[in-house]
Amino acid sequence: MIRLPCMPTPPEKYVSRTPQKIAVLLMALALFACSEAPTWQKLLAAKITQQYPDYKAVRKADGSLLVERPGLASVPVDVDGIAKFCLRGPRDCNYATDQMLTALQGK
Repeated sequence: MIRLPCMPTPPEKYVSRTPQKIAVLLMALALFACSEAPTWQKLLAAKITQQYPDYKAVRKADGSLLVERPGLASVPVDVDGIAKFCLRGPRDCNYATDQMLTALQGK
């Protein structure tokens, strides 16, 4: 902005903050570019390890999960089946994930 000597300095609220906004946007884009996109496998694995911190959810190449439970048998999780319920809406998704977590209980 060009200012003549006789012009007063504009109040702070009128000064453009575009350079700062651009810098913040570029930093956010760089952060998102470095992270992996969310998948059903990652979301369900996070849900399992949040509910059962001792369990380990191993992502398999075929898209399923294998939940390793200490002292118990490993249990496969049908990610695609749960994802289909989740696509129907939050109520069905909550039901499917609750059923999955109940099935993984160490009994």
